Amino acid sequence: MHRALLFVLLFFACTSFAGPYIPAGDPVLRHDIRRLADHGLINGPASTWPLAWGPILEDLRDADATNLPPGVADALARVKQRANWDTRTRELTFNAKAGVADNATRIRSFQNTPRGKVEIGAGAGWIDDWFSIDLNLQGVDSDRDSEEFRADDSMIGVVVGNWSIAASTQQRWWGPGWDGSLILGNNARPFPALTFDRVFTDAFKTKWLSWLGPWDLSVMFGQLEKERAVPNAQFFGMRFNFRPIPSLEFGISRSAQWCGDGRPCGASTFVDLFLGRDNIGDAGVDAENEPGNQMAGLDFRWSPSLMNLPVSFYGQFIGEDEAGGFPSRYLAQVGLEGTGYLLNRWSYRWFAELAGTSCDFVKSVVLYNCAYSQAIYESGYRYRGRAMGHGADNDARLVSAGLIVVDADDTQWRGLLRFGDLNRGGAPDARHSLTPTPQEIVSVDLSHSRVFSFGVIDVGAGYEEIDDSASGISSSDGRVYLQWRSSY
Repeated sequence: MHRALLFVLLFFACTSFAGPYIPAGDPVLRHDIRRLADHGLINGPASTWPLAWGPILEDLRDADATNLPPGVADALARVKQRANWDTRTRELTFNAKAGVADNATRIRSFQNTPRGKVEIGAGAGWIDDWFSIDLNLQGVDSDRDSEEFRADDSMIGVVVGNWSIAASTQQRWWGPGWDGSLILGNNARPFPALTFDRVFTDAFKTKWLSWLGPWDLSVMFGQLEKERAVPNAQFFGMRFNFRPIPSLEFGISRSAQWCGDGRPCGASTFVDLFLGRDNIGDAGVDAENEPGNQMAGLDFRWSPSLMNLPVSFYGQFIGEDEAGGFPSRYLAQVGLEGTGYLLNRWSYRWFAELAGTSCDFVKSVVLYNCAYSQAIYESGYRYRGRAMGHGADNDARLVSAGLIVVDADDTQWRGLLRFGDLNRGGAPDARHSLTPTPQEIVSVDLSHSRVFSFGVIDVGAGYEEIDDSASGISSSDGRVYLQWRSSY
């Protein structure tokens, strides 16, 4: 299957330069890119990470900062400075990083924070007109993962026509949320995958589809770990997002676990999976030949500029099941965000977000022990012990509020407040990645980073209070981390 798709793209396309991709995990860079997009300087969709540098640089090539509002001008300067570093061609580049953490955060947001007690990493990259390589190696001491040496956030890819084809272990984030994505986010480690991504997001030329506006498509075939209920299960993901008008962006996402030891893995199985013929009870489908476990749904982000207020609304609705050919039993996430400029120096973004990870969360009666779970793939929608969707895992009701503040020199302050309920299902669930029993949680995290001549220092601290409903025990805990990375 992988070889067939690769052949099709190679046969029908010609080579063009598009530059590398922007990895997920930097909230300030995301804030800047989103601010430029909301101001009309970036035309394409911006909710599928990694993002290609090519279309962003094409949009910003002739942008003039003189007539821009100060906050937008600062964002433009920071993005161009980062692009100058990331898109250097025919030059061998190097990077390094190190971090320590005491009690790493249990729920990861879009921001990259240490996954283990100690992390040390280094990497090298090369970009040519049609070929790019970014190899990164890490040594990690983690209680949650036995792999001490990793090649996360690496990529070897070629650009063929308007498509990037890559062997990748890059982190992916699908959707407009800041504290979580219901279908694919930063919480779990990235898994190795063969990826196909559209590079330039130009609109269709035909009048029948041009109304979609700039559009993007991402397809991935991933390999999950051996230490699962179904060892070596595979992952299929596909996301299409488009921007019909500058103030509105939609995303349609789909993911599936399939194949694996003892499960059907042939081309016909994938066709059934792709066409949605994968529910027990469908013609000829039983527990022995069920193709896989799928999730799918829709997200949006709307920036209406009501009364000239820089406020945006966003939401994500992901079905854990299927009924009548469409997703059903929805998980839901909704949010509100705004931006501004403070004291003629600080660009900021705030957000407030509600996430519900129980099936039928939008209904009066929810279904517990349903989301991120499946009878055949009993390890659930998880990779190496962490949920691949929202970091709160299944059956959570979580409210988050965050603030990002950055000045022209890239000095950053970030804050995140969370409160809500985890694993609300009641009955003990040993598969849950955070807690087998229901818990009430309140947490706060603050972090700060500053650029020095020797690199970027990032420091953070957090505090969490937990009430366990089953035991009646209340507890609290703190966390701190310190990271260094080489300057961009």
